[in-house]
Amino acid sequence: MPTHKPRWRLRSLLAVRLALVSVGVTLLLFAFYFTKYVMDKPNLRRLTLAAETNAIFTALRRDEDPAQLAQYKQFPQAYGFRVYDGRAPDTRHLVAQANSELFTSFFPTHADDQTDHVAIAEGVLVSPGSDDRPDLDRWMLTDHEDIGEKAYWVQVVMIGDPGGRWWGVMADEMLEHVVIPVLTVVPALGLAMMLTTAIGLRPLERTARQVAALGEAVGTRPRFTPVSTEKLPLEFYEVVTAINAMLGKIERAFDLQKQFTSDAAHELRTPLAILLLQLDQLPPGPVVNEIRESVQKLTALIEELLQFAQAENASNEERQAVDLVAIAREVCEELASSAHNREQIVEFETPDRAVIIFGHRPLIEIAIRNVVNNALKYSPEGTTISVSVDPSSQVVISDAGPGIRDEYKELVFNRFWRGKRRPAGAGIGLAMVRRIAELYGGDVHVEDRTGGGTRVVLNFAAAGTPPLAKAAVAKTAA
Repeated sequence: MPTHKPRWRLRSLLAVRLALVSVGVTLLLFAFYFTKYVMDKPNLRRLTLAAETNAIFTALRRDEDPAQLAQYKQFPQAYGFRVYDGRAPDTRHLVAQANSELFTSFFPTHADDQTDHVAIAEGVLVSPGSDDRPDLDRWMLTDHEDIGEKAYWVQVVMIGDPGGRWWGVMADEMLEHVVIPVLTVVPALGLAMMLTTAIGLRPLERTARQVAALGEAVGTRPRFTPVSTEKLPLEFYEVVTAINAMLGKIERAFDLQKQFTSDAAHELRTPLAILLLQLDQLPPGPVVNEIRESVQKLTALIEELLQFAQAENASNEERQAVDLVAIAREVCEELASSAHNREQIVEFETPDRAVIIFGHRPLIEIAIRNVVNNALKYSPEGTTISVSVDPSSQVVISDAGPGIRDEYKELVFNRFWRGKRRPAGAGIGLAMVRRIAELYGGDVHVEDRTGGGTRVVLNFAAAGTPPLAKAAVAKTAA
């Protein structure tokens, strides 16, 4: 089943969704306040006139003539104002005005009495509309401000709003009630959510690292450490519990498989040994020789199965510091007699110092022996097999045999695979070599030897650091 690697982390998805929700809420707030002000015309007109008075006061503070503002020139039929100075009614006099004839709608009987124009209370919105003319769109507002030692009263009038002055008011209201709150609250809320999410996802990230370590364990060691359920939320706890249950079943299946292999091999060794003894008592002949050869092949297969089971069991033991040079030297010395019988030579090259790795001595010895045995088996008589140990924890075995075709260089590490021209064998030896290399995070591969033959490179570089030290480094990095 194909799998698709996600491109986003959960915290990133939450951040994107929070941003989308914020945009949606902002649009809703814009729509709400826009509808609110449009539907409430008196309040919108009040805010618009208040903005007009602020513009006039600003001009007065700058010693400018407010009548020069653009709206009073462009729309004389719609916008007007009067400015009075003086705090007491009897001392007030007109100091500035624009389109003052618009006030006649509000003071028809006192058009010439300018002081009556400021008799209306400050901040009170006035409209001359009546019950029979509810659509009359005329509005006036009075405001007061002290500028220096002078007191100014300003009355502004507006008939309709052809200049769209309300758009500026609407923009200010949106800025105050929507934009500023959103820019203030949303980032703070988003940061709080990101921090909360990051803290909440720590158990999940820890679980992910443990599950990833389990994936590595499949290739390096058969024993699985259950995923921790400490401080997990209920949803994650149920997932981890299911994973641990699955691991328990896989562990039992591995144990049964190894136990069956070991038991079957042990049970078959004795009958095969007895069968060989009985064959020796039969008269020699082609049939007896063929049977003896088949039994010997089966015996070799049983021995390799036992070695494989021993390798799997040894991987559960604690790793120890071992000298790769000493192990390779012992293997070469052990196989020297076999090489001498075939008029072959085993050369051994080593660095000036020991090469220490952390592993299981029996497994490393099996891996090196199997490769050297293969080299002896497939090389012609009178040739030399070279074994060298590199300071980088590599063991290289070279022979002058027929070599291995490129398409077979990976297949030779498959269990029970045997090439058409290969001598008799069970097809487990190199598979076991790869399994042992993977146990230590290393690898093994086949190369062509210069001048003909094969080079097998067995790499134990990843076993150069003890497992506890690697775990400590990983924990510190996390």
